Amino acid sequence: MTAQEVASGYRVRIDGSEIGFGVAPGERLLAAARRAGVWLPFECGWGSCGTCKVAVVEGETVLLEPSAPSVDARDARRRRVLACQSTPTSDLVVRPGRVDAVPCGERPVADYTGTLVSREVLGPEVARFGFQLDGPATFRRGQHAVFDLGDGVRRCYSMANLPGGVRVDFIAKRYPGRPGSGRLFALPLGAEVPLELPYGDMFLRAREAPIVLVAGGTGISAMLALTRQLAAGGDGRPVTVFYGARTREELVCWDELRELVDALGSAELVGALAESPEDWPGVTGFVTDALAERLKGLSDATFYVAGPPVMTNATVDLLTAHGVQLTDLHYDAFG
Repeated sequence: MTAQEVASGYRVRIDGSEIGFGVAPGERLLAAARRAGVWLPFECGWGSCGTCKVAVVEGETVLLEPSAPSVDARDARRRRVLACQSTPTSDLVVRPGRVDAVPCGERPVADYTGTLVSREVLGPEVARFGFQLDGPATFRRGQHAVFDLGDGVRRCYSMANLPGGVRVDFIAKRYPGRPGSGRLFALPLGAEVPLELPYGDMFLRAREAPIVLVAGGTGISAMLALTRQLAAGGDGRPVTVFYGARTREELVCWDELRELVDALGSAELVGALAESPEDWPGVTGFVTDALAERLKGLSDATFYVAGPPVMTNATVDLLTAHGVQLTDLHYDAFG
């Protein structure tokens, strides 16, 4: 094994190549690959999206989180595993959908301990959480962290603030009966939580094209970070921001978002409410309805989408049906 590998761990090789990396006992395949600078495809980092699935050509693995949303019985028959939730029990040969050769230093993953220092109620069952980390955090705007909330419960939350410091802010919603959000909202101030960051490929690209941001629910967390980046950097590209929720009370951070959009100059903010009051000036309906009304003039844009899986999947389906290429579409589906 090389210096990047742990003597008591296992060796993983990418099928058909000499690319490989070491995995420590109990370490997740995806985390080990990222540490070694081998860029496997991924999005969420906790088993929700299924993007990181790889075929196991040789060797054996153990699934650490059998209840992960994208675990499929058919995958076991095909020897496909979630790289973010699986650890090897032998040396492996795996076949991912693709391998991106990105230097590890570009987007390093690191383990942190976060201390909860603030909690701000934003709306019904929605709050902004501030965590003080035990070291400076390096991430790109729009990326997210994976929280270890105990008893195998791992959840993703997007950073809402800009990088460069030792504090990270997240916007989350509490869902009745769901252990992840329930554990997060039950944390007292001063509680310490292990978390890993950064994860996610939903950061701004340098492509010279209009930018469209689409947020639903607490997907606003990532969009606030992206909008802050655009406002701070003086980006001259046209920007359209779509933000939808069920009710006006659930359209959290609307005024904050509007201030950022106004600061951009050549930008438009479009709001959508499924249940709108009479004086609502925006679109009545889903955020996909608002987007569909304006898609004709946005065909050459780069799209960034964040929100609950149902909303995100509907948005992706809408965009691809209208000819948007997957290379121009970046999204997270866990808001």
